[in-house]
Amino acid sequence: MTGREVGRRAFVAASLALAACSPKAVGQGRLALPPLSSVAPFPVGTCVQAVQLDDPTFTGLIAAQVSQLTPEWELKMEYVVQPDGGYRFEAPDRIASFCADHGLRFFGHTLVWYAQRPAFFENLLGEAYRSAFRDAYAAYITAVVGRYKGRIVAWDVVNEQVTDDGGAWRDSLWSQALGPLEHMRLAFALAHAADPAADLFLNDYNLESNPKKRATFMALAEALLKSGAPLTGLGTQTHVAADLAPGAITAAVRDLASLGLKVRISEMDVSLSRAQGLVNARADLQRRQAALYAEAAAALAALPAHQRFDFTFWGLEDSQSWLRRENPADSPLLFDDAGRPKPAAAAWEQALRR
Repeated sequence: MTGREVGRRAFVAASLALAACSPKAVGQGRLALPPLSSVAPFPVGTCVQAVQLDDPTFTGLIAAQVSQLTPEWELKMEYVVQPDGGYRFEAPDRIASFCADHGLRFFGHTLVWYAQRPAFFENLLGEAYRSAFRDAYAAYITAVVGRYKGRIVAWDVVNEQVTDDGGAWRDSLWSQALGPLEHMRLAFALAHAADPAADLFLNDYNLESNPKKRATFMALAEALLKSGAPLTGLGTQTHVAADLAPGAITAAVRDLASLGLKVRISEMDVSLSRAQGLVNARADLQRRQAALYAEAAAALAALPAHQRFDFTFWGLEDSQSWLRRENPADSPLLFDDAGRPKPAAAAWEQALRR
């Protein structure tokens, strides 16, 4: 199936779903849909924070709708690595237990991220500490991956490594201490040694809206494979705005699949507030939002079964989206503040039934 055919199928599906669901019915909570995971030919996930597991209404929504959970931030270094170099795991342990109790897959996010510079590691930066830095880096990855061996199905090993303009790899504490490619190759090798059964991903954002960045991302993936890194999958976050051009998601997913690796849509949401195009009426943006969710579902479903790793939404309810910090009026997810499915959810599901 060509990218154009996938895009057309998705947009037709979105139109049918929207026609079947009146705004009045949605607003009154009468939009009846089967669970997201029940209609998908791939695992369906969302992100969580440990504190959200205290809300029985929200945990009920999770248990009903998805088959995989990702810690939103509590497996990142900002949580795990302590000033003295020790580790804490209370929050991710709690999420891991919830997954085990409810039969959900557990996804690890993320081991190495350019944006984080724990004080412990910063204190080891410099030629005199090169060996100590490498040892601490190895110990960290080995400890974190090893702790969840057999429980976490896969890891985002390296996250957001390409610059926003798409022209280069990012400079970071890790690249400065260990080398631009070597710090990534080493992270993949260490993660694989700690849990040989886990899939290992390279993950980034704006791959749909910036073809230059996508090309650099793909070249990085090829460089890692050539270096011997045990890279098994590629993730596109798919944080997009509602005015993204039709077909852009399909093109990105198709490109990622071209290397034969597993592919995941790793953090999807569709912002209304970030739309910058000529379309600014909220109703029109909502229709475009639904169409983009449908396109993404159809694009991943069009891949060979062995390449469809998962489809993860970066939250389920609008009220819990990180985008609300930018604009309280944004509504980027599939369920409203009360946990009711929106037309975007219907469009996503309809795209998988065609």
